[in-house]
Amino acid sequence: MSNTYKEDDRKEALKLAEEIRVTPASQRLGISVKTLYGWRHKAIHKRESVNKSGEPITAEELKTENNCLANENSKLKNEVEVLQEALSFFVERRKK
Repeated sequence: MSNTYKEDDRKEALKLAEEIRVTPASQRLGISVKTLYGWRHKAIHKRESVNKSGEPITAEELKTENNCLANENSKLKNEVEVLQEALSFFVERRKK
């Protein structure tokens, strides 16, 4: 027996699958794992990325997220550098 699902239902199912993984989402929704994987495969090939509200991601959202991630990456690199300097200081101090 074939079920037809509305586009909104598919998006919500994919959103849930992204949050809790495919198998638990399929069990919770009563949808075949194969079906969810098929929808996910089609969405990836269509490049239909969705944000947390289940709507397609715009180029502006991607740019904003990319900038945020670049800033966070830079901050974390600086923190690692400070920690490495502190570690080398304490190693040198312990050798004396």
